[in-house]
Amino acid sequence: MLIGDALRRSASLWPEREFVVGLGERVRYGEFDADVDRLATGLLGLGLGPGDHVACWLTNGPDWLRLWFACCRIGATLVSINTRYKTDEVAFILRQSDAKLLVAMPSYWNIDYLAMIAEMVPGFETSTPGALHCPALPELRGVLLWQDARHPGTTSLAEVMSGPADRAGLAAAADALEVMDPVVIIYTSGTTGVPKGAMHCHRVLIEGEAVARGMHMEAGDKVLGHMPFYHVAGSLATVIPAMQHGCTLVTMDQWAPAAALDLIERERVAIMGGIPTHFIDLLAQPGVEARDTHCLKSAWIGGAPVSPRLATAVKDTLHLDALQSVYGMTETMGMTTLAEFDAPIEVTCENKGKKVGDYEIRVVQPDTDRETAVGEDGEIQVRGYLVMLGYYKNEAATAEAITPEGWFRSGDLGHFDAEGYLKITGRAKEMFIVGGSNAYPAEIERFLETHADIDQAVVCGVPDARLGEVGFAFCKPVDGRTLTPGDVVAHCRGRIADYKVPRHIEVVPDFPRTSTNKIQRYLLQQDATGRFGDDAAAGEGERP
Repeated sequence: MLIGDALRRSASLWPEREFVVGLGERVRYGEFDADVDRLATGLLGLGLGPGDHVACWLTNGPDWLRLWFACCRIGATLVSINTRYKTDEVAFILRQSDAKLLVAMPSYWNIDYLAMIAEMVPGFETSTPGALHCPALPELRGVLLWQDARHPGTTSLAEVMSGPADRAGLAAAADALEVMDPVVIIYTSGTTGVPKGAMHCHRVLIEGEAVARGMHMEAGDKVLGHMPFYHVAGSLATVIPAMQHGCTLVTMDQWAPAAALDLIERERVAIMGGIPTHFIDLLAQPGVEARDTHCLKSAWIGGAPVSPRLATAVKDTLHLDALQSVYGMTETMGMTTLAEFDAPIEVTCENKGKKVGDYEIRVVQPDTDRETAVGEDGEIQVRGYLVMLGYYKNEAATAEAITPEGWFRSGDLGHFDAEGYLKITGRAKEMFIVGGSNAYPAEIERFLETHADIDQAVVCGVPDARLGEVGFAFCKPVDGRTLTPGDVVAHCRGRIADYKVPRHIEVVPDFPRTSTNKIQRYLLQQDATGRFGDDAAAGEGERP
């Protein structure tokens, strides 16, 4: 089945049931399906069609979903953009993805998105929507703003979807679609510091069925949609299963634990998920023990190690029937393993899970591809429908990530135990995870070294009580120049996503090196990590 057909089926089964609640809207399935048809018709009218890429720079809410499902209806691919990204980061994605249309918020959270668009697309305000020409972004043809917002050189989503649905045009577009057509590109950075766009197709519906089955998701359940939709956990692992099973998505435009508790209690949310930070925040709310969260049925937790103390407190305090540890990646639809609904809490405490669908997982020695024995660590590899199609326009990275036999090399370390659980024990790569967002040292280091006074930088992850990990930067100044930690932070603020900004900075005269002058990164990692124990300082707040 195609995603557009799956939505149509849900709309026919539950036309009066609410599909999405958020940003002041409560939209029923039948109404939402009609909105998608009108928006898809409007996108066709703008010259978009199969194979075209539409960049979405919106926060969680009905419009994000309308746009994605409209793209699915006409064979266009949605390019999801992190709402915390800054100008250079977004410009790279727009250029590398060959985005033909950018759909964005004019402003939100006191962030001037229009100013960033003007910097990326000079002269867009004097263009005609659909006929934009920008030398730096040669494929981009127009800018749309959400809701009914207008600005010179743009049009709005509301205007594009204001006309009637073109049934014949939509049917013709649908006839050309195939299950293996890309429906979304989700960017993830890499150890080289260059973001890569992971492509997924309509097979995400198979994963949606597996996620719903594993979490006991049923028609009528309310699902908390606080995980950012631009993230694989928000879109593929939350939106898709909810849509397929007649659930209601209760969205949050940004994470606020007090508001989340209110929503859970008022809307009677049954299903949720999140990184440990989200649950730490909920438990820290005054009076949480007295809140009526008995409506909660199941929740997944992952993205960072889960301590036994946290797992037990979450399950007991929030009155969950099941707290299920999850392991996954952007390249594998976000949920590769999941603890069973009825598994003892000890399974989640040990960060273990089992596969939830008809695909393969193996653990091998990276240098020989020899499968490891029970209890023996190796690299986790995955093969089957949940593996991405590849990285967009990056054959070299795709070939490095996926073997000729179809195995995706995760770069993560783990082992199977005697009961068949996969346990994650570490990461073979240098990536660290800040509040659920992947941060890559090479990318951050490359940015830090654009500072005129920084000669070299080395970044690593260190423990953090709230966010799991945060960045620690060792910065070597240019000879003869002075540099302070404040200078480094000032260089970062507003120019890279906040989760990439190092929380700890040390200015050093040089780095430990080998006899061949190679920096001994592992010694710096040990130095930084050794300064932080169980009482690591809490990190800064995060928003989707």
